[in-house]
Amino acid sequence: MIFIPDSKTNLGANLDSSGKKVNFRLYSKNATMVILCIFEKATGEDPVMNLVMKKSPKGDIWETSVKTYALKDLKEPFFYGYRIFGPNWEYREDFEVGSGIGFKSKVDENGNRFNPNKLAYDPYSKELSHLPSDVSSNLEIFRSGENYHLIDNAKEAPKSVFFKDSLKPVAKLEPRAFSKEIIGEVHIKDLTRNLDMKERGTYSGAAKFAPELKKAGFTMIEFLPLHEFDHREDGQNYWGYMTLNYFSPARKYAYDKSFGKTLEEFRYMVSEFHKNGLKVCLDVVYNHTGEARIHYHNNDDASLMSYALIDNSSYYKLTHNSCEDGCATVDKPQKKYYRQNSGCHNDTNSTNEGFYNLVADSVAFWARQGVDAFRFDLAVSLMDVSKEDNARYCPHTSLCANLSDELRKRGIKVIDDPTQAQEGIMLIAEPWTCGGANCYQLGSFPQNWMEWNDVARDTIRRSALYGSHINLKDVINIFEGTKSRFKNKYGAINYICCHDGFTLYDCNSFSKRDPNTQGGSDWEICFDNYNNEDIKENAIKKELAMLFLSKGVPMIQTGDIIMHSKCGNNNSYNRDDETNYYDYTAACTGGTFENRIFNFCKNLIKLRKDNSVFSSKDYDEKLVCYNEHAQQLDKNSENFWSDYSKNYLGIRADDREEGFFIAFSKHPFDYKTKLPEARAGKNWYVVFDTSNKEHTTFENKPFFGLEYILNPNSLVLFREA
Repeated sequence: MIFIPDSKTNLGANLDSSGKKVNFRLYSKNATMVILCIFEKATGEDPVMNLVMKKSPKGDIWETSVKTYALKDLKEPFFYGYRIFGPNWEYREDFEVGSGIGFKSKVDENGNRFNPNKLAYDPYSKELSHLPSDVSSNLEIFRSGENYHLIDNAKEAPKSVFFKDSLKPVAKLEPRAFSKEIIGEVHIKDLTRNLDMKERGTYSGAAKFAPELKKAGFTMIEFLPLHEFDHREDGQNYWGYMTLNYFSPARKYAYDKSFGKTLEEFRYMVSEFHKNGLKVCLDVVYNHTGEARIHYHNNDDASLMSYALIDNSSYYKLTHNSCEDGCATVDKPQKKYYRQNSGCHNDTNSTNEGFYNLVADSVAFWARQGVDAFRFDLAVSLMDVSKEDNARYCPHTSLCANLSDELRKRGIKVIDDPTQAQEGIMLIAEPWTCGGANCYQLGSFPQNWMEWNDVARDTIRRSALYGSHINLKDVINIFEGTKSRFKNKYGAINYICCHDGFTLYDCNSFSKRDPNTQGGSDWEICFDNYNNEDIKENAIKKELAMLFLSKGVPMIQTGDIIMHSKCGNNNSYNRDDETNYYDYTAACTGGTFENRIFNFCKNLIKLRKDNSVFSSKDYDEKLVCYNEHAQQLDKNSENFWSDYSKNYLGIRADDREEGFFIAFSKHPFDYKTKLPEARAGKNWYVVFDTSNKEHTTFENKPFFGLEYILNPNSLVLFREA
């Protein structure tokens, strides 16, 4: 199956259906004058056209059109941006660029930061001409401070690129239940940077590598942000969590960096993934942007590139408190500061219709390019319904609650039951943000949202590394899909490690982070396993087994299956080097520690895929618990489940013809256990024992009787056959 992508957007620049004119539409509630500037080249020249836009009488949309014959002398693509006036900088007919004519204040009491000396790129651009740091390493020409606000930056500022889209067909996947997905999280460059291919580190390189991801067992790849960002921001911004534009794929990852080709190459990658049965998930960052920061705690001095210039108080949450240095004291209340519960200089304003619609338009746009799922960074920020200084998170009336309906209006279906094969996209929340009361909302998102499950992360780690810190109630909670949080919902995305924090190898190899990690914290649940490879291998296998045998959708960093190490760095956001790039050599070399983990993980994935019991909607209801004497446990016996000294749990999972038994031990010594009787005519066989190095291929291994000696802190899976 194929489909033809659609690149038209409600706002921005779009060729009309006749092909005879280009329509420009921009949202700004508080602007008083908008001038469209069209350029022949991306840098170094003045605009060839300056067109006054008109405000629609039906809303806050500024509009104009340009006949294509008027653009015939321009080479395609052409470039454009906006000069915008507002209450703090009034429009006057005698205004000259580079002057202060009409200037009233850099920022007024309502938070307006209009400055017609700074060119704003279009928030709905399909491509940006270049990055701010390409022309100004210290961002001075974009700043509004005393020495900068009169500098006209139009010749050098990033511009929106207009091009005619080729709209090549994209392969389409048949619907399948989301509960059956195996998610691999990865930075697109890390995936192929060290491979011997000319397209390494690009969309095309990822497309070429898709068959290998399929062989490893993945069914969906979740890419760290691919929206356009400035990788030089703050010295180095490798991961991309400082978005500049929500409709432009990052040109940095294009093999063909010609103007107008990046989106086409992105869609080619999606199509190749689909041909290999792989879904594509984008990590999207709608909670803050990569502009709008205050310099040196001076509220008059902010970076202005797009949203802040177009309508600062509409696109961003503002506060009377000065929060740049973390304080909450009133400072210059006459000029509003950026609120930053995101911890990244600003918070976007999802209560405003302009940004509210931008989020829905952006998700719909990427869905029409073939993207199958979206992971929302710090998604609780989109629950904020407050228009005041302090956040107020509400899962019932916010953008999060209404996003599915908004997407439906735009022709995009959202999967509402992850256990059923349905057409549509999946919404995935990182269910917390960095600040504000009640900013942790795990389990509170609407029914049609999946959620990253940090309870599973922490419990799985403790189960393998610090067993005395958990009880068996914690353990069964994970196998049952974290019922403590997801009571009536199949909503957990379970994981052990992700881009934030240690890799799986490092989590089991270091007892603390490398102190030289920039921006890292000491939250990690980690242990060096006495630097003993046997103990480490057992711990890693136990963690992986819990991940893939639990209810919920498993996610793992793709580098974790090959035991990628960052040498103790637990925040490698700024490392565009071998710290992050994958080396597959050891994992592909027989007999190595890395190869054993790689094969173990591949077979775990295959086991989960081949046995539907593990991804069934009612998996938790099929689990029966036993003690070490093969006696069934009462799930209501609080004294037993809450007793931290209890070290063994047997879990039987029966589903008609499929029967499995999980023997879980957090005991520091060998532990004898007894299995319950197998069904008539069948016997128990060992599938794997995490403490046995030879158990990387999962053939049924016979053992005699019903008693089994569990090695310390191990997990054994038995199959009934």
